Amino acid sequence: PEVARIKAATDLPVIIGFGIRTPEVSREMASVADGAVVGSAIVSAMAEGKPVGEVLDFVKGLADGAHSA
Repeated sequence: PEVARIKAATDLPVIIGFGIRTPEVSREMASVADGAVVGSAIVSAMAEGKPVGEVLDFVKGLADGAHSA
């Protein structure tokens, strides 16, 4: 919807960077955008005191979701 409209208006890459917190959302965004920025979800996981391994698994899940689009 909005991303498609923006992509139609430019030849520049369109990157999404808001609300990407699950592999499913990551996959959905990767299917319509040229890229995604995940920042606050990772910072939040770290701020919650999650172990580094758990944060890395979270990031891997987001990446796997995007790559499966």
